[in-house]
Amino acid sequence: MDLALNKRRNRFFLIYLLIFCLMILSPCVKAQPVVDGLSFTLSVEPSSLTAPGTVTVSARVANAGSTDINTPMALYDPDGKPVTSFGDGGTLLKLASGENYLWQGRYAVKQDQLDEGKLVFSIRFSTQDAAGALIDQTLPASADLVFTGEKVDLKINRTITPEVVRRGKEVTVLYELINQGNVKLTNIQVKENRLISTRTQTVADLEPGASQKVTFTKTNVTGDLTSSALVTYRKQGDRRSLQAIIDPVQVPLAKPALTYSLSADKTQVSIGETVTLTLEIKNAGNISYSNVTVRDPKLGELFTNVQIGAGQTRELKKEVTVNETATYAFTLKLEDNTGTTQEEKVPELRVSAYTEGEILRLNLSLTSNKEAISSLPGDITFNLTVTNDSFTAAKNILIKHAAREIYTINELAPGQSMVVSRDFRLSQAGKYQFTAVATDVQNNTVEFTSNPLNISYAAPTPAPTSRIIQTIAPVVTFTPVPADYAAEGSQTRSALFIMALAMGILFVLSLILLIVSAILRAKSRAKSDAAYDTFQISGTRDYNTPADETKQSPREPEHVKMDEPAADKPAIELPHEKYLKPAAPAEKPADTNVPKTADEEGAFRLTREEDARFSDAVKEETGNGESASGTERRGRRQERNKPDDGGE
Repeated sequence: MDLALNKRRNRFFLIYLLIFCLMILSPCVKAQPVVDGLSFTLSVEPSSLTAPGTVTVSARVANAGSTDINTPMALYDPDGKPVTSFGDGGTLLKLASGENYLWQGRYAVKQDQLDEGKLVFSIRFSTQDAAGALIDQTLPASADLVFTGEKVDLKINRTITPEVVRRGKEVTVLYELINQGNVKLTNIQVKENRLISTRTQTVADLEPGASQKVTFTKTNVTGDLTSSALVTYRKQGDRRSLQAIIDPVQVPLAKPALTYSLSADKTQVSIGETVTLTLEIKNAGNISYSNVTVRDPKLGELFTNVQIGAGQTRELKKEVTVNETATYAFTLKLEDNTGTTQEEKVPELRVSAYTEGEILRLNLSLTSNKEAISSLPGDITFNLTVTNDSFTAAKNILIKHAAREIYTINELAPGQSMVVSRDFRLSQAGKYQFTAVATDVQNNTVEFTSNPLNISYAAPTPAPTSRIIQTIAPVVTFTPVPADYAAEGSQTRSALFIMALAMGILFVLSLILLIVSAILRAKSRAKSDAAYDTFQISGTRDYNTPADETKQSPREPEHVKMDEPAADKPAIELPHEKYLKPAAPAEKPADTNVPKTADEEGAFRLTREEDARFSDAVKEETGNGESASGTERRGRRQERNKPDDGGE
């Protein structure tokens, strides 16, 4: 039983294996054409669609065989409907060997065909089998379709003419609008920068693949301009506006700054010698020049189609053979990016041609007495040797350094040399070179230069100094301080600080007490001084004559010798003591007619007795409670105002 089951399984396995091999090998088997040499191809335009729409279909039937095809053929569209415009009334009756037939027509593509991604047409015809029976044959052909959806793409190109505008001229800004999408665009509005135009231009609609141009113009330009634009548009059937911003571009005002010069590697040559002419054109402005042409009246057109951009410098070289003295005058024809074409003349250049022996040649050799100076300014001597290496005499040779004229040599014969020595004071080091200027036989000014001489600066070497012998300091040994000593010293310092603080406090208190006592003594002294009666000191004192009648110039008082006081009486009695003591009984006034007596030194003794009336008044006022001193002062004021009865 197991053996039979295994055989059955092996049989099924072989069948499955055979089917698998047939499935793998089946694509490699080429289908034989139903008619020998017949081919059918198909193409559509456009091949990509955003939505169902009409395309152009091209169907081509070809006979590549060696015999004619006499079988009638019909073309059917993807819907299975015959195409009546194919062949003759929808049928192609005959197709000769080597010929082909092309049919083109319109077809409306549907959404399912877009989803499938291809469009299929077919050719139908009939053939006979071996028995002579008719067999219907179908030969299909397909074309790929791409469903892309809607594509909105507006391309904007801007052209500014000119790129740089000259003052008073005009500038034009051109916008080219190109619909690169697959949908129609409407209401396209272009708004340029207000510096160029305030007007908005509108394009009503633009089909896919179509283009249109709009132009803005600014006249009478007086300054720099800026071009920028805002473009708005809509997709057909959509209310939402789309926009595109054109980046700003500067349109500067032209600032021409073109300079040019013509030079030669040598301006004095022998007849038949070649020189190299160099035309240097330097463009320091913001204008670019193109298609520049250079011409000369004698040499003709020298350079063409020369480009010189803004900020660029060009050197144009031309070798010419000089057979005679000639003057070159180049003319430039300039076309720039401002739209202007102009001609400029280059300053003339003279090249002199000489016969043998007419060329003036001077050789200048420069030396100095030293190669370096040790101070600034520094003194130096330059020696310039001038040698005439030509075959003609050189006259009026001017020696110069830069613009400074040094010396003039009247004449140098052929082969003659002369040394010119001069002392100079140089303010700085550097390269020094001299020139010689002379006039040749053709009255041309010729300049010759000497060899350059480098003079450096070398600081003077300082004088040698005596050697300083350094004394080594003796070694000092430090003994560490004991810990207990440091603590003891700290306690001592604390005690001294407390004592100093106490003494300071005592000093401050003593100073305060001293100031207070001084103030109290001053007040006491003031009170004591107020108790004294002060007399007026003058040259003389007369109690009988008023003060205003005895005015005289002040003088030193004479020394008056008073009588010596008695032994039992005090030497001097103070005024307040006289008035404070008990009143004495009234005495009879002494004789007031006592004459003045003079002592040995010529002084006078003044005697005076109290007036009885004055004394009674004093007593009476004292008894009423007034002080004696106050009574005395009032009495004395009365004495000054009236004659005294008691004395002279």
